[in-house]
Amino acid sequence: MSEEVAIRLPEPTEAKHVLALLDRLQQESDTFSLADADDPISAAQEADQLDQIMRSPRHLLLVASLGETLLGVCSISPTPQGNVGELGIAVEKAYWHLGIGTALVDEALYWAQTASDLQAVGLIVQTRNVAAMKLYQKLGFTRTATPPTQVTDDDGEQVTAVEMVYHLDSAE
Repeated sequence: MSEEVAIRLPEPTEAKHVLALLDRLQQESDTFSLADADDPISAAQEADQLDQIMRSPRHLLLVASLGETLLGVCSISPTPQGNVGELGIAVEKAYWHLGIGTALVDEALYWAQTASDLQAVGLIVQTRNVAAMKLYQKLGFTRTATPPTQVTDDDGEQVTAVEMVYHLDSAE
């Protein structure tokens, strides 16, 4: 493979490609779901959202691309706590175990430390997603004291999940 995977901000002009990637990711994984999946948006609406995200100190959207092809996504969105962002990440199955997820999360944490006004980044991960839990621990996330909870996956099945957090003030 002569091309390298790039981790970058998506351009508003790529809105249609971002929506297609999100749809593919939702189809192939039962651990990745979109909050607004039942209320799809148009490419024009997505382009507007991408433009707003690019200017926000509390929102981030990164994509992993190989040439023109988008193959992964990572986001940080504000939570009701205000100073904590929620991390979301997904990579197409064909590109798992190649370091793309690590690169996406690493870049998102760098942004959170250097360009955001957040104090921490958190996430909820299904305990059956062992690879993701190992990735988060490797990058410095720790489990919170919050007891494990049950979440509903895309198939309607109840699965156990835990909360993890990365404190930006203690990060190197």
